[in-house]
Amino acid sequence: MEYISGFVAFAFAAAFVASAFSHRPSFAPRSRLELVLTGLDAAAALVLARAMMPWGEVSPLLWLVPVAAVAAGAFGTVLRWAHLPGLRVGRARWRSVLYGVLHLAMYAVVLFLFVG
Repeated sequence: MEYISGFVAFAFAAAFVASAFSHRPSFAPRSRLELVLTGLDAAAALVLARAMMPWGEVSPLLWLVPVAAVAAGAFGTVLRWAHLPGLRVGRARWRSVLYGVLHLAMYAVVLFLFVG
């Protein structure tokens, strides 16, 4: 059960890489905000996996795989940044901002529960 956080970190890192490099509509981000929040999701999953995984039972080198994936996703984000609009086209500005604020509020709740 304690390995779930590691699998979640792998999944979020893979989703971030897919969104940063994919041009298919199913994975491609529609705005810079979505791409940044996907990267924050991947980074938060890495932090939780680092804190919750039993690293004494598995190789610590396994930690480098999702970290390298997030780094590759950050590289892809830098490459795509100029080609994406700031907010999603076709969506009201207040909905995009509300999406970002609720996302960050969720991070605050998780941080409060995690740190105590």
